[in-house]
Amino acid sequence: MTTTTTAGRHTRRGRIVRALAALLTGSAVLAACGGGGATSEDGRQKVTFLNILPLESLSYSAEMIADTKGFFAARGLDVTFEATQGSAPAIQTVLAGSALITRVGDIETMIAAGKRGAPLVNVGEVIHRGTIRMISTKQKPVTRAADFRGKLVGTPSEGGTSSITLDLVAGSAGIKPDEVRRQVVGLSPGVFDLLKAGRVDSYIVSLDTAVLLQQTNPDAVVYDPNDDISAGAQLYATSAAQAQDPQKQDQLRRYLAAISDAVAFISEDKKNGYAETMRLISSKYQVPSLGNPAVAKASLDGYVASYNAGDAPIGTSPQRWDAAYKEVSGIGLVDPGMDPSRWVDNRFAPANP
Repeated sequence: MTTTTTAGRHTRRGRIVRALAALLTGSAVLAACGGGGATSEDGRQKVTFLNILPLESLSYSAEMIADTKGFFAARGLDVTFEATQGSAPAIQTVLAGSALITRVGDIETMIAAGKRGAPLVNVGEVIHRGTIRMISTKQKPVTRAADFRGKLVGTPSEGGTSSITLDLVAGSAGIKPDEVRRQVVGLSPGVFDLLKAGRVDSYIVSLDTAVLLQQTNPDAVVYDPNDDISAGAQLYATSAAQAQDPQKQDQLRRYLAAISDAVAFISEDKKNGYAETMRLISSKYQVPSLGNPAVAKASLDGYVASYNAGDAPIGTSPQRWDAAYKEVSGIGLVDPGMDPSRWVDNRFAPANP
């Protein structure tokens, strides 16, 4: 494990900015994945979606259902999924026009557009509430933002979105970033043992992992950052150039309409215990969490709640977006006083049902 020193804490938030800067200002363009323009043999338009994590995760349930249920095909799209090593290369590839669309966090989007001036546009928000969770134990519970003062928190890596989220949570309670210590603990299942041994006070996980821990460890306590901050949503992003191209505009509308169909399908399937959702996904994709139906159902409950937490299924709430910007600028990741609405274009999101 690596403990973050005082000097390291001063620079950790800059790491994600520098990573984005290196990719956004570099001269090399990533290999073309096919941003759109070609058609398949049956006449559907080919587009590429960039997933920043392995697709075989319930985080991408909407994409997998849009594929296996035929919502993409019904909208005249032939969608190819391409994995990238995180959000920075996904953003660069979209900006280069080598892919139509990706799904990234609002924090990364604001840093790219606000700090680096990247022509990146949020065209639709699907996960309206963040999916990062923080784990502690019943013996030493961390259940609110103020509880993080003076704590040692395990992070998946040094810097990055998880650590920034922790900064935002602490800031919501008036806690300075240096008042919360960090230690890199990775993502292995054994991290909970470090927690029980008292070597960390809390650690950061995904929604799926939090659900699994609740199912398998009675002592696990889950803190949801959404209780205290607005930032953390996941959105669909494209380049300003593609958002202004009539053909790409049509493809964006079709893509987001198919995702809206998928979100509605999954939400409706909740009353059936997500039986059809899990069957369809399993027919093509190997998603580990589907091996435990109880965990899968609880995870899907979390995603459905997040799908339906916004003003519209796919659109971005101006109020939530502005609140997230104020939080992100409040800890110095972007300059204050900017107009974050310039980075959002809701024209492509389906109208409210």
